[in-house]
Amino acid sequence: MKILSPIDKVDEVEEVIKAGADELYCGVLLRDWLSKYTIAAVNRRPAGIANLKSFDELKNCVDIAHSYSVPVCLTINEHYYTQEQYPLLFGYVEAAINAGTDSFLISDPALILALREKNLKIAIHVSTGGVTFNAETARFYQSLGALRITIPRHLTIREIAELVKKSPGIEKCVFILNSRCPNEDGLCTFMHIQSGDPSYQNACLLPYSVRLLTPESGDTEFDEAKTKREIVSCVRQLVWSRFHMDDVPCGACALYEFAEMGIEAVKIVGRGNPTWRKVTDVRFIRLLLGILRDKSVSREAYREQAQGLYGHIYQRPCRTALCYYPEVMSPEVQVN
Repeated sequence: MKILSPIDKVDEVEEVIKAGADELYCGVLLRDWLSKYTIAAVNRRPAGIANLKSFDELKNCVDIAHSYSVPVCLTINEHYYTQEQYPLLFGYVEAAINAGTDSFLISDPALILALREKNLKIAIHVSTGGVTFNAETARFYQSLGALRITIPRHLTIREIAELVKKSPGIEKCVFILNSRCPNEDGLCTFMHIQSGDPSYQNACLLPYSVRLLTPESGDTEFDEAKTKREIVSCVRQLVWSRFHMDDVPCGACALYEFAEMGIEAVKIVGRGNPTWRKVTDVRFIRLLLGILRDKSVSREAYREQAQGLYGHIYQRPCRTALCYYPEVMSPEVQVN
């Protein structure tokens, strides 16, 4: 599995690569875009702290990364773009290609089609904003020429395994650390902006409630299994909404299952995080992948080591409430 690490500064590129990153992803936010579209960000990160400031910086990052044979992916993953934005967007794309970018991370199918019409020779990866909930969607993006999909955070291990099995031929990437957002990225219009209410550190944590509509008495359409799944989903959503999204949420225990099912890449969220945090996160996942190279290690032994390393490195115990894939704690979970 490849480790995808975020960057937003030139001087951290070498550090995260030496820590064990196999691929880098980043954004560029130019002044001309920001002055014209103060709300509609080009990559769902409107803050300057989470983006490179120019394509010269991007080229410097790419040159350093390529010296280590590490590819760089540029995020252009807003949900959609207006026709008015396309001339500026195409200039952005051209500048990124000239800087040596290896791939684009895109959410909007219309942009994928527009780039295909221009016959641009660059790899397309689909962002979680592309909401690939099932194999049919994965095959759809594959038909558009995409080489990789990013699987949404809210799918379970079993759902991910089914998607992988039914959509061969396209790479799959899953989230593994940080920002376990309580909302589904591709169906959410929040922009990772700080809330005006000091009680909530991020707009995604504004209060809301989720409840399950119970079936009426005598309902012949009642599906008990489906209802149980919905109850689990509602409980998970409630728990996720009550814990801060960046309190080191982690899916590392599921690396064992991801290795079994053939996941090609794991993504560490964190554009805007300090360099030391990026380096720490990459080292943590690299250590765990090293453990998995020993094919004789059992599922239980791996989990014990993963949780021990998490506690040692992040100085907090493993908690179900902060787990991306809490179902892996159940001994019944098998993917093969």
